[in-house]
Amino acid sequence: MAILPDGASFEEFVVYVSERRGDVPMTELKELYERRLRLKSVSIATGETMRAMLPKDEQHLTMREREKKVLAEARAAGHTPERA
Repeated sequence: MAILPDGASFEEFVVYVSERRGDVPMTELKELYERRLRLKSVSIATGETMRAMLPKDEQHLTMREREKKVLAEARAAGHTPERA
């Protein structure tokens, strides 16, 4: 079974769907194609870019671990951090 490429045109999509489902109304094909375009445009932010900006020793830490480290460093420096 072939997979439809990401940049497929509407005509290629129609052929692809017709091969699998047979005769499909044009309105449904348009709705399916629009839905496919919306789904293909979704991106997931993993925080990878932000992590790359951190120092090497902090890149593997979770946000909670990093917060604990920052608070510990502040306390070691004699500060008393308070939540805003």
